[in-house]
Amino acid sequence: MSMRKTMLTALMIFGGTLAALVLGLAVLVAANWAPEKSVEELAARWAPPPSTFIAVDGFNVHVRDEGLREDKNPIVLLHGTGSSLHAWEGWAQALKSQRRVIRYDLSGFGLTGPSPDGTYSLDADVRLLIAILDRLGVTRCVLGGNSLGGAIAWRTALAHPARVEKLILVDAGGYPPHATSVPLGFRLTRGCRSSALSWSTSCHTAWSSRDFAAFTAIRAR
Repeated sequence: MSMRKTMLTALMIFGGTLAALVLGLAVLVAANWAPEKSVEELAARWAPPPSTFIAVDGFNVHVRDEGLREDKNPIVLLHGTGSSLHAWEGWAQALKSQRRVIRYDLSGFGLTGPSPDGTYSLDADVRLLIAILDRLGVTRCVLGGNSLGGAIAWRTALAHPARVEKLILVDAGGYPPHATSVPLGFRLTRGCRSSALSWSTSCHTAWSSRDFAAFTAIRAR
């Protein structure tokens, strides 16, 4: 009888604790919930001038193109995972008095939005970059990138060397990972770039010897 009473008391305590946790979570969600905002609503805050939107390959790309229009080799800056063109704000402010500075929200990030056909890959990112350069009339540029943006930058230099004068790589993706474990958050969000929270393993793929040799040649120029 005593054992049964002890078990019943334990179950009541467990149930009460669980109910309190669920209630607390519900209150937290309710206190912080906000309806999803449209791109138009977000643009009012995050895309004032000099931001513009240009139609390229089915995307409506959020772009900032600032500085000296006569610059023959503009600086193009690509942001990393979970970020936006605003990551380069300090660089743009420091450089635009001397150079033309172009930055944009990558596919699936910021205000550019998801891929129209659901395709997310570095090859697709390179194609979009080249299409944007063509749309803006840029034949050759200094290309910089951080993290995912860095991976896109050096792959563009390999695929289109005539379009890239110099590379600026800031903690760029590209080398194969050697971690013995992957954080749970990255595992849960892998391959979900459209939610702007992805961890794209493709941006950390190993270079082939041919890629490395080509990249070394670019750096030596």
